[in-house]
Amino acid sequence: MTAKNPESTSRKTHRPVIWSNAVFLTVTPVLALIAVPWYVLTHGVTWVEIAACVFMWVLTGLSITAGYHRLFAHRAYSAPAPVRAVFAVLGAAAYENSVISWAAAHRFHHRFVDTDDDPYNAKEGFFYSHMGWVMVEGSKHDDISNVPDLLKDPILRWQHRHAIAIGTVVNIGSTVVLGLLTGHMLGMFIFAFLLRLVLTQHFTFLINSAAHIWGSQPYSNAHTARDNWFLSLFTFGEGYHNYHHSFQADYRNGPRLYNFDPSKWLIWSLAKLNLASKLRLSPLDVTLGKMFEHAKQTFEERLASAGESLDAWTESARDTLHEHLMAAEKRCEEALAEVKKTRAELQALVADGAGVISRRHLRRKLRQANRSAHAALEQWQEIGRAYLEAATNPQTAAQPV
Repeated sequence: MTAKNPESTSRKTHRPVIWSNAVFLTVTPVLALIAVPWYVLTHGVTWVEIAACVFMWVLTGLSITAGYHRLFAHRAYSAPAPVRAVFAVLGAAAYENSVISWAAAHRFHHRFVDTDDDPYNAKEGFFYSHMGWVMVEGSKHDDISNVPDLLKDPILRWQHRHAIAIGTVVNIGSTVVLGLLTGHMLGMFIFAFLLRLVLTQHFTFLINSAAHIWGSQPYSNAHTARDNWFLSLFTFGEGYHNYHHSFQADYRNGPRLYNFDPSKWLIWSLAKLNLASKLRLSPLDVTLGKMFEHAKQTFEERLASAGESLDAWTESARDTLHEHLMAAEKRCEEALAEVKKTRAELQALVADGAGVISRRHLRRKLRQANRSAHAALEQWQEIGRAYLEAATNPQTAAQPV
């Protein structure tokens, strides 16, 4: 449950400008907008500059999403010291502050979402939640009281003290190395350093801004966070933001197999290499159950708003659709119960050290139960849409098959 501070929602205070941040966030995009076209027109551009830009973007971007965000801010999994160090060093090259400061702000965001104590409160507008909050001293500026676990890590304490220096060494060092290897030194500074830095920062910022404005809310509307698959394409899977706010401890942002979530795939791969452990995920019966309850609540609210149009709906048609809806709801509840039961049986077998064949059988059964639960929920939603359509447009209502 999201904690709200009643006083914070109405408190507006003067916020001193952090001029170093304001100048940096203003100048770097302008330089990129000037330097990139100039270089293309005067030197041309090849796959070398593009590949170097993408390579550095992937390294630093994944260090923010899989490292700063999911490993450190949410402790969604555990990792040994070498992995933590790599994420801390490469993440510093994004110039998005130290792990400790970044994670502290993000934890406050989840705790006080959409209030004045939310460092990047989306209700203050796109610009503020995107980058304006970095330019001023908010109510939680420099407050790291909520990350005592991270302060115990010597790697993160070291990175916190030297984040800008570490980031500068990584940025300059990697750019020079790439320039020497490719013979495109100027191109590396413009593409692998400047352009990559701007893209990494603003793609990350879009999750604070755009992912709280555009998209769907299949799990909860208690906050402004939204699922937006398009944003996931250039934020390494961070676009499934409504899911993330609803199940923030999950190491996945995109829970379905087909969800584009490179950060999830990286963490899973690290676990297979024994470089990550204790991966936390929300069970399907829990996530689908929340989706089902939210869908029912939304359905009831929309049905109540239908008002007088319900009077034009014949009682027999209403009863028929309602009967279909209740049957679908029952199937959905039974399917979710079956998933929960099968998951518990599998966990018990694993705990008892049961044989591979028995566990394999139950895993197949669980996958089938998962598919059945998804199908049942989709059927309920389809009938619910038909019910709402009939309630608001009785003359054009069609009976479900």
